[in-house]
Amino acid sequence: MKDKFNFAILGCGKIAERHCEVLSKHPESQIVAVCDIIKEKADNLAKKFGTEAYYDHQDLINNNMIDVVSICTPSGLHAEHAIEAAKARKHLVCEKPMALNLDDCDRMIEASVKNNVKLFVVKQNRHNEPILILKNAIDRNQLGKIYMLNAQVLWNRTPQYYKE
Repeated sequence: MKDKFNFAILGCGKIAERHCEVLSKHPESQIVAVCDIIKEKADNLAKKFGTEAYYDHQDLINNNMIDVVSICTPSGLHAEHAIEAAKARKHLVCEKPMALNLDDCDRMIEASVKNNVKLFVVKQNRHNEPILILKNAIDRNQLGKIYMLNAQVLWNRTPQYYKE
């Protein structure tokens, strides 16, 4: 097994910085490239984490040094980018949602299997304390037989979030 895995970040929006922060602290990972079609975003993130900036995702995906691509592009591009990266034999970390429809999800899985690469979709909220408490209660059958579940998620994004 490799000592370190070389990661590339595709898409340099807000979540990309979080990927970089986490990866830069992990002893078995190293960020070798970031990419965004907006040159300033790619340059800023590359400078902050001491790595190379790309502006074309094909150039990034074709870099043979890269083992894993973190897909942090807009949701509607996840499938396209994941499939292209899988065909280039890159392992994938994909931000949620995996894709915008089931057919694209299936195509992503198919491309990963066909090219013998791993596909991981970020689901960080499964580690939140309320979720862990609920999972524990379900596992211990404290809630009885569950027939239906209704959940309201009250997260909020400001207009500024969407402008960026």
